[in-house]
Amino acid sequence: MPWLRVGDTAANHPTVLGVLEHQDIDERLVNEVFGFVVRCAAQSTAHLTDYVVNRGTALSIGGLGRAEKLLNVALFAGYMTTQERDLGDGQGVRTVYKIMDEPEFIHMRTREEIEWERQRKSDNSNPALIVPVRLRDGDACRYCGQVVKFAPGARTGRHVGTYDHRSPGQAATVETYVVSCKGCNSSRSDNPDADKALPLLPVPQKPYYSAATIEWIKTNEWAQRNGIKAPKPPAQHLAPGQPSGNGHTRPEAASTVEQASRPVPSVEAPAEPSAALPQKSAESAGEQSAGAVFTGTGRDGSGRVGTGRAGSVTQPRDQPSKNNRRRNRPRKRR
Repeated sequence: MPWLRVGDTAANHPTVLGVLEHQDIDERLVNEVFGFVVRCAAQSTAHLTDYVVNRGTALSIGGLGRAEKLLNVALFAGYMTTQERDLGDGQGVRTVYKIMDEPEFIHMRTREEIEWERQRKSDNSNPALIVPVRLRDGDACRYCGQVVKFAPGARTGRHVGTYDHRSPGQAATVETYVVSCKGCNSSRSDNPDADKALPLLPVPQKPYYSAATIEWIKTNEWAQRNGIKAPKPPAQHLAPGQPSGNGHTRPEAASTVEQASRPVPSVEAPAEPSAALPQKSAESAGEQSAGAVFTGTGRDGSGRVGTGRAGSVTQPRDQPSKNNRRRNRPRKRR
């Protein structure tokens, strides 16, 4: 879409104030020249002439009685410069006016930018391109390997699904068109050295397809006419931003979600003592401290540690109990 932008500080730009130095300055000339130039720029934007207006446009906007003076003052202040354009076919040369291009003052989208935007929109809506590309790449970015979201209405966020032109400025083919997340697509932009920072990953051997993509391919008219069947649902659902797996993920792109989903290695409990272990003698048991735990066979014969009644420490069978020691103690004669 064509648009023209005038900077917030344009009213005090040195070029605007340069009109004050003209010999014919009066109280209206600064605003009059400013409005004249901005209207010429808007006309150039609408017709994609890239900052250039011809004399006929200037006469139409400035009026037959004032256009000549407005042009002269605009050239004096630096709003415009003159250029000679060859009309070709022996028609001679025409003088045209090139408006200054300064982003903080007056800036418009060029013809090349507009045409490239239109080409991208055309490619993005061409089923002969996007259906084969989605079948080949699945729902995973070909630069970071993370799952993207192609659901209707998904426009914001790093993991929104987009398509990237591998040959910027040229119409896409299936070979030069890849699935990309919005984050990687924005990072690459039109940088000719983008492949050094974000190189292209190989085509996934087993692409991951979300339920939305499967349904989209199943109901797509172009796919139906060409006998293309929708892929089978995946064994596991993956959320946008998760690694797609199948070796199609750059190591540094592994997310914390993947790390959290990894199984925790199990730790085996120590083996229980066997019931066949030899019992300690009474002498050695007596040498134990008051808080020591006897590891011999318990009262129930299980051999577990501390399985005596009410959780008490198990006593060896050949050691007399406290009650028995009292019974066997010799009585005193009265």
